[in-house]
Amino acid sequence: MQKQEILTKLAKYVRLTWDRSLTESTGGNMSVRIGDKVYITPTFFVKHFFTINDFVILNLNGEKIEGKLDPSSEYRMHIRIYNERDDVKSIFHAHPKWATIYSITHKKIPTRVLPETIFMLGEIEYIPYCMPGTDEFADAFTEGLKKGRNAFMLFNHGITTCGESIEWAFSRLETFETCCFVSAICNLVKEKIYKILQDKLKILFEKIVGDPFVK
Repeated sequence: MQKQEILTKLAKYVRLTWDRSLTESTGGNMSVRIGDKVYITPTFFVKHFFTINDFVILNLNGEKIEGKLDPSSEYRMHIRIYNERDDVKSIFHAHPKWATIYSITHKKIPTRVLPETIFMLGEIEYIPYCMPGTDEFADAFTEGLKKGRNAFMLFNHGITTCGESIEWAFSRLETFETCCFVSAICNLVKEKIYKILQDKLKILFEKIVGDPFVK
């Protein structure tokens, strides 16, 4: 896929994130890595209006190469993830409503409840609060990245997902929010959450073959 096609796709998914209420106002930031360059959304920008012309281009040291606007203040997080994991090609950070409930209450989310949440999210990494946009915040991802985590709950902040494509990063974000939604509703109505049993998990993983986003 050519660079222009990739950036056009990411611009569509950036708008989709806002349109599906997965982030608010100017919140959230998204990026894609193409070669040794990172194309990231700018700071303080309402994502509904985002176009391909609004990307800010950084190198893998986090230095701005091109762009009419300033990069997201969370660019250090993106750079750290890309430098730590060669397999990651896209990153989405946002503040979905139901996930943010868990973010501010510091509660863990049961993911072993649906095939989709198991398949898409895997194990979630929980990161204690760090000042957003700092090196300390970016460093906090290192341990989870080394363990192969692709979904991160950021206490008192939001969530971050990453993946080997734009589709994977976005789909993990929305699946994360859905998982938080169904879990929160079960808690509100005081119903027990039943996890998929271990022997059933083994069968599920044996059935999962290949990447659903590759034709």
